Amino acid sequence: MPLSGLAQTLSNSVAHVQADIVDTQEQLSAGVKKLNPGQNGVVTRLSAQADGYGQVLTNIGTAQSVISVGQGALGSIATILTQMKSLATQAQSAGLTTADASSMNSTFTNLASQISTLKNGASVNGNNLLAGGSITVTTGIDGSSSSNTTIAGVDVGTIATTASNLLLSYTSTTALASITRNTVGTAATSGTLAVDTFNIGNGSNVAIGGTVILGGTLTFTVGTAVASGTQIANALASFINNGVTSSNTAVVASIADTASSGSKIADLYTASVDSNGYLVLTQKTATGPSLLTIGGTGTSLKTNTTAGVASSNGTNAIDYVTFNSTLSNGQSVTVGGLTFTAGISGASAATQATSFYNYIHSGTIPASTTGTFSGTSSATMAALYSTQANGTSGRLDLTSATAGASNLTVSGGTSQSNALAAVASLTTLLNTVSTGQSTLSAAATGLTAQTANANALKTGLTNTVNSIQNIDATAMQAKLQQLNNQQSIDYYLVSQMNTEAAAILSIFR
Repeated sequence: MPLSGLAQTLSNSVAHVQADIVDTQEQLSAGVKKLNPGQNGVVTRLSAQADGYGQVLTNIGTAQSVISVGQGALGSIATILTQMKSLATQAQSAGLTTADASSMNSTFTNLASQISTLKNGASVNGNNLLAGGSITVTTGIDGSSSSNTTIAGVDVGTIATTASNLLLSYTSTTALASITRNTVGTAATSGTLAVDTFNIGNGSNVAIGGTVILGGTLTFTVGTAVASGTQIANALASFINNGVTSSNTAVVASIADTASSGSKIADLYTASVDSNGYLVLTQKTATGPSLLTIGGTGTSLKTNTTAGVASSNGTNAIDYVTFNSTLSNGQSVTVGGLTFTAGISGASAATQATSFYNYIHSGTIPASTTGTFSGTSSATMAALYSTQANGTSGRLDLTSATAGASNLTVSGGTSQSNALAAVASLTTLLNTVSTGQSTLSAAATGLTAQTANANALKTGLTNTVNSIQNIDATAMQAKLQQLNNQQSIDYYLVSQMNTEAAAILSIFR
């Protein structure tokens, strides 16, 4: 019985040592420990976090590539704008020949066209920080909004458009606005001709020696017989139109105009007699409402309206102001003393028309308009023009508040000022690019710091996982050697026990 128990013990020891040897060999081969369920859970969780930070590092690396490409393009754009500004400054010199100016303007235009090319080439996998948008980078692993970092871009598209609208040539004049007036005497220009209608005598005869005075200068004196209003009207019409007096001396004693040449009634009006026998005087040119007066002695002299006021002053003048081209930053156009100067993004023809309309109509301009007004106030312009309308695209329609000819003028757009305006605009554009460069540089610095943080966290998590599951190869080799030694001893003991048992069996036999 004791031998049997010893044999079982030795047999169990051999099996246990053999299992330990196999387990140790497997761990040495795999390089990792065999973990219990609790350890496996910890390793799984920490490994996932380490992988998350690895993806964060990839995201940041991609974003840094986008930023780097954008920074390179912005640097080139800044160089181009600087060259353009240098050319614009040089173009202000009066000593340039026409050929020099033309060559310079060609170079200026070519430089401006390169900005869009640089913008379009700054794209990395569809991400472009120079297209006016932004990119968002995941820099954390918890899924919250704080795990995202947004990098603002630069609107190079607007910069390119503004630069391409700049003009440099100063040897010619470009009319940026013009005024259209229709044929004199029509409503679209100076209003219809003023018409004065006079009912001489108001239905009564004018006594002998009585007088009729027009405009304070043309005097008609009745002859030796009373004269009807119609007779006087015919005599005056003949004198005004033809310079001849009536042969009826009984009606006409004398007729004369004492005004200076060019100011006589005959110089200013044409005359006729209507079906009522009234004298009708019509302006020869539409110079405004007629202020012609009528007077005299010995009779009641009246117009068909209030005394001294023309019965028809003509319609109000309407001027069509057409804006011909887009203003670049710093360029201006003046309408009737009111000046609009374009801002950084310039102003299209339609924008100019709308801005003038809003400013005259309400004293404000659309929020989308970049530009300022100076000169004549909006209140003064509103008083001069009773109605304003945008008209068609790029055209401003102004209706005069009073009848008669319009004195509206428009000006602006001489290219002599283009070079100066270009310098001002390019200075602003360079400031915009500089701000963009600073923004991208700050973003790159921030991402570098986040890279270091994510890398440190990933390394720490990886080390922790390794400390849990990685084996100590040296220790494991020593353990294997011990197990092999123990196995040898156990085999020896089993062998000795078997020998002793055989000897005992032989004695009994």
